[in-house]
Formats: sequence, C-alpha cells, structure tokens
Amino acid sequence: MLFNSFEFLIFLPVVYGLFRHLQSQTHRLILFFFASCFFYSFLIPAYLLILFVLIGVDYWAGIKIEDTPHPGRKRLFLMASVAANLGILGLFKYTNFLIENLQTLATALHWNLPLRALEIILPIGLSFHTFQSLSYVFEVHAGRFKAERSLLHYAVYVLYFPQLVAGPIERPQNILPQLHQKTRFDADGFKNGLKLVLQGLFKKAVLADTLALVANRVFDRPLDFGAAATWAGVLAFTFQIYGDFSGYSDIARGVSRLFGIELMVNFNKPYFAGSISDFWRRWHISLSTWFRDYVYIPLGGNRLGPARTQFNLIAVFLLSGLWHGASWTFVVWGALHGFYLLLENRVLIPLGYTSWPLLLRRAQVFVLAALAWIFFRADSVARALETLGGLGRSFSLGWESLPRFEVQEAALAVLGLVVMETLDERKSVWERLQALPWAVRSALYATLILLFLITAQFSGAQFIYFQF
Repeated sequence: MLFNSFEFLIFLPVVYGLFRHLQSQTHRLILFFFASCFFYSFLIPAYLLILFVLIGVDYWAGIKIEDTPHPGRKRLFLMASVAANLGILGLFKYTNFLIENLQTLATALHWNLPLRALEIILPIGLSFHTFQSLSYVFEVHAGRFKAERSLLHYAVYVLYFPQLVAGPIERPQNILPQLHQKTRFDADGFKNGLKLVLQGLFKKAVLADTLALVANRVFDRPLDFGAAATWAGVLAFTFQIYGDFSGYSDIARGVSRLFGIELMVNFNKPYFAGSISDFWRRWHISLSTWFRDYVYIPLGGNRLGPARTQFNLIAVFLLSGLWHGASWTFVVWGALHGFYLLLENRVLIPLGYTSWPLLLRRAQVFVLAALAWIFFRADSVARALETLGGLGRSFSLGWESLPRFEVQEAALAVLGLVVMETLDERKSVWERLQALPWAVRSALYATLILLFLITAQFSGAQFIYFQF
C-alpha cells in the first residue's frame, strides 16, 4: 500500500481509531501486527511468508545467542541468522543478476552455459527489513541489547507498517522499548505528526512527482538532448530522489508519531553538506550508520593505517551500491562516492579544503552528487554514459522538446524546497508559522493547501526506494 494512495487515506484513520479505542498494550500490538500484515499484503500477499520466516529465525537466534554462554556457539547462532537473512535477500535480489553476468561471460568465452533467469519478483522493501532484522541479532550478539522474549513484540518491530517497506532502518534500542510502553494521546505530538505527513506529501506529490516528468524525458532518450536539457534532467532527478525518499521518511515519522512512537531522522538537508563525508552524515542516515557500525568498523575502520582505511571505504560503498540494486549502475554509483571520499581525505583536506568558503564546498558536493545520480537513475551503464555525453553536446539541443510548463513548475517546486530548507536551517518553518498572528497563519495555511491541490501530481506514483 502506498502512502500517497486513496487506500491509505482510508486505512490510516481506521487503524488509528481502533488504536485509540484499545486500552491494552497487548491488544494494540496485535492491531499493529494485523494492520502491518494487511498493509504489506496489499501488494503481494504471498511475500508475507518471507517476513514470517525471517521473524521466526531471528527471534530464535536472538534468544539462543543470549542464553548460550559459549562464545563459539553464540557466533554459530549469529551466522545462522545472517545466512538466513542474506540468503533470502541474495535469492530474490541478486540471483538473476549473477545469472545474467555469467551468461555474458560465457558468451564472450564461447561457452555453453544452460542457465536461465528465475521468474521471481523482488519483494517490496526486502533490503530494508532484512537489515533491520540483522541490526537486532548484531546488537544482541554484541551485548548491547537484551534478546526480546515476546514474539509479538519482536514481530511488530520487524513489521511495523510506517517504516516496513522503505525505512528508516531502526535499531532495536529505539523501537522495542517504545513498543513495551503504552502511549497516551499527546495533542502536540499529534499535530507535529500531521505536519510531518503534510511536509512529506509536499515533497512527494508536488516536488518529486513533478520533477519526474522532466527527469524521465531526458533519461529515457539521452541522445536527443544537449547540455542545457541534460543538466535540467540531471538536476530534476537530483531533487526528485531527495523529495521522494525524504518525503517517504517524513510521512513514516509523521504517521508513527500519531501513534506515539518516534522514528529516527533519516535526512538532514544533505544538499547543504560541506563535504562528501558530511553528505553521508545527512543522507539516508539509517543506512549509512548501519554500514558504518556493522561493516566499516568491523573491517577495521580507520584504525589499521591509510591503505586499509581506503580499502574499507571502497568496500563499504561498493556494498552500499549493491544494496540499492542488482545492477552495475548502482555499483558504479557506490564506487564514485567511495572515490569522492578518498579524494577528499587524501588530497583535498591536506590542501586546506576545510578552509574554503562554505558556499563553494557546498556547490562542489552538490555537483559531484548530481553527477553520481546519473548512474543511479540510468537503466544501464551505457545509457548513463550517453547522458554524461549530453553535458558536452550542443547547448540548446532538444531544449524545445521539453514541455515548458512542466519545466517551470519543476523549477518553482525546487525553489520552494530550497527556500523552506534555508529558513529551516536556523529555525523550523513550522515554528516560524506558529509565531505569526492567528489570522495571518490561517490565511497562509489556506494558501499552501490550495497551492498543494493545484500543483500536486495525484497519480499514485510509487516511491523510488520501494524497489530496494
């Protein structure tokens, strides 16, 4: 079920009404369990079985890890959980990618390799709830969190519908204690939750889905466009993916806040970053911290010398690219960001990069990120290179074929986002509005709602990160 769908508009009030009616925390958790199952099964019901298998394996593994005194056996149970999670993820997400590349290699070597792609569909959000499940067993194994003894609580931790299909990837320390506490109605929390939902819908329906109209035209036929139109398409996607994913995260946090449960902040104005490392402290925070804590640091982090640090960085970003999708385009995207970080750490910082004007550093990070997004968005590496080539072609080629109204509407949406986040850097936009006289505030709210209804794309477009 999509947050921007008519079905969710009915689903949420029904679930919220039942939630407030129920007095027992156990009954509320049962409601969350069945509501989350319905929310997920609205797409492909059979794939709920995958979630149930992972829930059973990781619940059992967590208890076994905690109850077993022998370190070797603890590790054995941990490996069983990791094998189950990554095995299922690999089967559905990477098997066909492996087969396709083996077939390409066999053709090049004139081998007869009788392999055929599997007819399977990637379950929605598999990468997200796999990593959330792994967070739990890793934390229990490290002794940082006690194993959850209630199967119901653990199942809701994995299935919790606001963040089930696209995160944020939560740690057990944040969600499970909240599930054990009965929440009371909080008027301020309710209002703030609704504000986050509205903010997320603006980013998705007004910003991202409008920008998609421009980005899709350029990326679908890159050879038809020169520098101006190609840059328009690249910048459109740069803001589209931010609006789409941060919009989802805002809605997820807002919906969860209605129920009195706080989810982590997943985005913090990443295009205002003053360095690539700062960008990754602001973009998809739940994933970047996951890779930091469970891959980069266990590999040795920056403790084993410059050469090993460089290797660890590249390894993490290659894995991050593969996490996003089984395609060489995502591998190149991850490799680019790894290269950016190495360049920044080994060359730019020793040359005094941190003393450069902040605006210059922000512009550089933004351009580098935008160029990397070309590979993220393109259907293939060849198509990405064609798009890059467009940046060097005749400046005005194909510009007239871009619909003027869509370009203007997209530009206004981006301008609105930039103004909002610039103001938000010092003081929340909602706080600024709250400080205005009631009559002025009401008029502004009415104007914003009207603009939303006029400019929003009510197409029910799927969120980009659902495919991961």
